[in-house]
Amino acid sequence: MAAANLAESLRDEASCSICLDYFTDPVTIDCGHNFCCSCITQSWEGRDTDFPCPQCRAMSPQRNLRSNRQLANMTEMVKNLSQTSVRPKEENLCEEHEEKLKLFCEEDQRAICVVCDRSRDHRSHTVIPIEEAVQEYKEKFKMHLKPLRKNLEDLLKFTSTEEKKAEELKSETQIKRQKVESEFEELQQFLNKEKQILLSRLQEEEKKILQRIRENVTQLEQQSFTLKQLISEIEEKSQQPATELLKDVKDALSRCEKMKFPEPEAVSTDLKMDFQLSFPQQLKKWITKFEGMDWWMEFGRYTVNVTLDPETAGPDLVLSEDGRSFRWRNTRQNVPDAPQRFDIDPCVLGSEGFTSGRHYWEVEVGGGRDCLLGVCKDSVRRKGKITLAPGEGFWTVGLWNKQICWALTSPETELPLSEFPRAVGILLDYEAGKVSFYDPDNKSHLFTFTDTFTGKLRPFFGTYSEFPLRIRQVPAWD
Repeated sequence: MAAANLAESLRDEASCSICLDYFTDPVTIDCGHNFCCSCITQSWEGRDTDFPCPQCRAMSPQRNLRSNRQLANMTEMVKNLSQTSVRPKEENLCEEHEEKLKLFCEEDQRAICVVCDRSRDHRSHTVIPIEEAVQEYKEKFKMHLKPLRKNLEDLLKFTSTEEKKAEELKSETQIKRQKVESEFEELQQFLNKEKQILLSRLQEEEKKILQRIRENVTQLEQQSFTLKQLISEIEEKSQQPATELLKDVKDALSRCEKMKFPEPEAVSTDLKMDFQLSFPQQLKKWITKFEGMDWWMEFGRYTVNVTLDPETAGPDLVLSEDGRSFRWRNTRQNVPDAPQRFDIDPCVLGSEGFTSGRHYWEVEVGGGRDCLLGVCKDSVRRKGKITLAPGEGFWTVGLWNKQICWALTSPETELPLSEFPRAVGILLDYEAGKVSFYDPDNKSHLFTFTDTFTGKLRPFFGTYSEFPLRIRQVPAWD
């Protein structure tokens, strides 16, 4: 038994961990592990740098392969030792007839003697010479070993790729972290809170991606271990004597056929946060895009929670239950004809009224078209056809056909757009007599009305589109 264990240990030491066979032209890499030259070359195929060891996963910056002649000589000696130690045992005899087991019964899946073959138990069975059966199943084992080895190779490659992604992610995250730190130093007096938020988000994003990568690597390692065990078991079985080899052979083949693993989902390491410009430069760029940017740094202080007033909605409008979304439909609803309701035009007012101060809200227009947004006096006419103009108490803009934007002045003013906004932000500055409109996604200014306000003003909305428009939940800035 000790000799058998020693021979097995020698075989392991003389075997490549990639192909699991005796070394062929063995080479040593930087970490000290040995592989067949062809195996490690194929494993590193397509790489120009960062060459991982398939066994310990240590990275080598260069492709260093040193021929190991001593290991090649030792491998040959181990081969010869294995061949001499595995000597054919005494021919097995049939327990019932004490005859040599020369035949194999396909139905019973066991070796039998010539007397068994003539018995009633095997008379109708398919019986072939045992040597033929051994050769047949060896071929089948060989056929299954090839895809199993290919699966193991693919898993090792995928593992190496995922680990490289993790290293690249850590490097990229470190660079971005340093950049965030340096950029925010210039604005630390009034942007310290924003800096902490961005760093926290970046760190959280890194953790999430790294966690997914670690989960992939763990899954791949488990699959690799299972495959290695099965390959080792099949190889060991292939070397067994005929009787042992054929025992439970169908079960072994079945496990080979069922050994399939779902390919892990590749993890994207693209970080959503990006800083193409330094933050001071980006801040200046935003400032130049806006008109009257003296309010911008305190922008969020004026965010208000606007909801729709269903008592003012025209019969053609459908409002959501939360009072934040509305759309037009080509069927008039049976609603009470209250004095405050628009009876012809598809318009609705916000529930909130303003008589002073600054107030800001945003409306998502998305794929919508033919929509009207702005503010109006609480006292505007609501019966019959209305005229949207400052002289009538309306300060609004209209978006048409996903490409045209108008300020509804007298006469109307066409607004040039570099891109059609997905949302419109409205800022009412009551004391300054201004209603300004913005594209909040790219921080660009669209138009500003200037007038003198008296009385209560309310948010105004209108649409001729079946696509719903929604009032955004804009977070306030502290």
